[in-house]
Amino acid sequence: MDLWLSAGVYAVMIDDDVVFLDVATNAYFCLPAVGSVLALEGRSLRVAARELAEDLIQAGLASAAAAIEPPPSTPAPVRTARAVLEALPARERPRPRLAHWRQAIMAGLASRAAERRPFAQRLPPPSTGVSPPASEGLLADLDAFRRLQPWLPFDGACLFRSQMLRDYLLALGHRVDWIFGVRTWPFGAHCWLQAGDLVLDDEAERLIAYHPIMVR
Repeated sequence: MDLWLSAGVYAVMIDDDVVFLDVATNAYFCLPAVGSVLALEGRSLRVAARELAEDLIQAGLASAAAAIEPPPSTPAPVRTARAVLEALPARERPRPRLAHWRQAIMAGLASRAAERRPFAQRLPPPSTGVSPPASEGLLADLDAFRRLQPWLPFDGACLFRSQMLRDYLLALGHRVDWIFGVRTWPFGAHCWLQAGDLVLDDEAERLIAYHPIMVR
């Protein structure tokens, strides 16, 4: 039976397991060992077991009608921005300017306010393409953020931190990918930012364990 992921639902196959993310409820669902009866390609599902197909429709995770949304598309994380920046000579890493302070504080306030909104309302529209590689300007603005971050009165989990950095970079004219990933056994969910294959706010080696389920 051919189905499609419902609007606002994302999924990824990890070996024989499938993980769903329902943005409206901010909930993950994992179906283990279903690889023999379920195949996922983009947003299309081919379900060999009718009962499973009916259960997915009943749960609101799948539909007989296609919901047109781009599937996740991003390079695997290969490089870490921290390592790239720390390898630069000190003279190539200028001190943060007033504009960096202003945008970082505004991004922090906006991200703190966003915590009071439902998860779906915190997200930008789905990404329609891979972000461009990190430019020198992006790296300079990211370096400024990293230098002033210890002095900012904001902190939180990965969702807060990545949203704050994304808003800061967006205000300075940079486009980046906001990636949500999952792993299984044990299950875990995480999010981070990338520009091309460069991880901006985490370590590339650590993120290999996560499989992208949604890109914004």
